[in-house]
Amino acid sequence: MRQDGGDVGDETLGNIGMTWLRSAVILAIALAAPLVAHAGGVDMTDEDLNGGADGPSFFGFVRIVGGPGIDDAKVTAELKGGALVTATDLLGLYKIPGFGQDVNPDDVQISCAKDGYKQANVMRHPHTAGDMKDPIEVDCFLQKQ
Repeated sequence: MRQDGGDVGDETLGNIGMTWLRSAVILAIALAAPLVAHAGGVDMTDEDLNGGADGPSFFGFVRIVGGPGIDDAKVTAELKGGALVTATDLLGLYKIPGFGQDVNPDDVQISCAKDGYKQANVMRHPHTAGDMKDPIEVDCFLQKQ
């Protein structure tokens, strides 16, 4: 008997139950983490990273100025003759395929938008002129209106 009147066996069973529950929760989180990280569906394949017949792809993040990524933001890639629109994933990441070997990547303009925000800045990371293989990173920054 314990001093509070309970059985010693009750405490041991309670500890075993809590240990099992804690282990089950940790396992569930570990198994779910890759699914959450993949939600939104942006993958960089070998073709994206090594270029393809479609020329260099574009990728980057849409973020709050000085803050985290913004999910479900609209990203637009414009060039003469048209535009392509995509959305960011849960982390604010987007990917746009290449527009062809005959399109100069410097002629592609990236912009971003989301209700309640305005575009603050677009930052294109340097790339080698004439490089039609490596993906081009362009980050977009929004601020609340």
